[in-house]
Amino acid sequence: MTGKAARIVVIGSGAGGSTAAMVLAQAGHDVVIFEKGQNYFSDLTAERPGTLFSNDELKDNRSFSEQDPTAEPREFRTSAADTEPFVGPVQPLPQTVGGGTVHWDAKTPRYWDIDFKKLTLLGPQPSARVQDWPFSYEEIAPSYEAIEQLIGVQGDVSVMPELTLRHAPRSGPFPMAPGPPQYSSLLAARGSTAVGLHPFPSAMAINSREYAGRPACNNCGFCTGCGCPIHARVGALAPLRAALLAGAELRPESWVVRVEHSGSRASGVVWLDAEGRSHHEAADAVVLAGNAIESSRLALLSELPDPHGVAGRFMMFHWFTDGSGIFLDERLHNYRGRDHTHDIDDFADPDFPGAREAAKAAGLPYFRAGKVEMGGTDQPIAEAQQYQQILPALAPHQPFGVAFKQLMRSSLLRDRLLGLTLFGEDLPYAHNQVDLSPSVRDWRGYPVARITYSPGNHELAAQAFYMPWLEKLLKGAGAEVAIALPQQPSTRFGIAAGTVVQTEHVMGGLRMGGNPATSVTDGEARHHYLDNVFVADGAVFPTSGGHNPTLTIMATALRNAGRWASAL
Repeated sequence: MTGKAARIVVIGSGAGGSTAAMVLAQAGHDVVIFEKGQNYFSDLTAERPGTLFSNDELKDNRSFSEQDPTAEPREFRTSAADTEPFVGPVQPLPQTVGGGTVHWDAKTPRYWDIDFKKLTLLGPQPSARVQDWPFSYEEIAPSYEAIEQLIGVQGDVSVMPELTLRHAPRSGPFPMAPGPPQYSSLLAARGSTAVGLHPFPSAMAINSREYAGRPACNNCGFCTGCGCPIHARVGALAPLRAALLAGAELRPESWVVRVEHSGSRASGVVWLDAEGRSHHEAADAVVLAGNAIESSRLALLSELPDPHGVAGRFMMFHWFTDGSGIFLDERLHNYRGRDHTHDIDDFADPDFPGAREAAKAAGLPYFRAGKVEMGGTDQPIAEAQQYQQILPALAPHQPFGVAFKQLMRSSLLRDRLLGLTLFGEDLPYAHNQVDLSPSVRDWRGYPVARITYSPGNHELAAQAFYMPWLEKLLKGAGAEVAIALPQQPSTRFGIAAGTVVQTEHVMGGLRMGGNPATSVTDGEARHHYLDNVFVADGAVFPTSGGHNPTLTIMATALRNAGRWASAL
């Protein structure tokens, strides 16, 4: 650090932005955090702030913390040839103080060593731009440990598979032991063991005991899509609170629409308040952390230098597959607990039995999927909505009434359902990108993000190979009915017409790398052509890995911001 505090604007208060703000504020810099969304918390410097979030489905169904799909839609298309893109709720990530972690299910696995050195260890892939990260697993491991301690992560090293620990070794135990397991997850673990797979308790940032002044989880069953009213799960609020205690300023309902720059320097930002009035904020440095889509959009709105046309490209979303098992003879009580409590990592191994041969048959040097989350189900409103779709086909003109009540009481799609979710690693393709819509504007008059995405041969071949394994696992667990399907209905060659990919795992667009022709930021996530513009969210990921990205977003921001803090 030069000895003089720099005025730093951080754009976004989610996982990456809050972590970067914490590091920079604790280093003595003058930090202001702009957040587009609202603040649903009281004093965030208190150990347990008050909150307007509650553990129910209504807020989730009404986009309580997400962007309004009418006032702020996005476009989606599967290729540049698509002349009629979908307009509406595309990638509806939370836009609120705390970002996506205000209603995540808090699963926090580490990426593997092969994720950081993918090109070196596994080699190139046809049509994709695979590259190594600018650091190794060994370098990022201390940052992983620091974030796990900060947010509070439960897990059990002693029962983790050798495969996982070989690729993501740990120097010590988790901060907390696992909480009570879900019955459905135990059944899935039993089924996976029966077919030769290796289940273990999920790593998750949810208190299994009192931790950092916050209570243990009461297993209310409303994690995914819902806020935690007791703060047993905090996510970005932990580093955000630390940033505010170190002197940072938080400005909710303040949307940055342009980074002002000249030559090789940014001079500040233009932002709009809740009434749409325009303001200017001078800055010595600017950090983009609005999420991979919004940071890419802001870079394009700001016309940041991009001589090679790389900004917004190499977007990755994870290509998911769902497994569903129905248990007719018993209820699983799957809606109780922490969404799910057990995982398997077997399918993240490119050397899984038969995977190399299947990849070769598909014309690929290798493929891999990712972790499997075991134990998910629907909530009551979602279940009811599915029955309303099913009933007209079974009994025309009867979406409600006796048949509907019988279905809800039997609860085949909730209380008797064991859900699996297989993560599919997305490769970085140049044609998967975010750019600005030429015709659709948000309510303030700015071009919305247009997302172009389709899976490649790697994603589809891996999915076809692993789907039968999900069915075998469910049958091994005792399910009378077992099926595995793409989460996004797809054809053999991609996404079905009219389907929009929906996932909150958003990565790429402003990725790190040493070559400005194929990356936007350098090895410390500093913009190649602007000395004082940095990125602190999933936009910087060179590859997507096969695990939940949030812990890696926070660890990467922690690592990089430490270097920015001393250089400013």
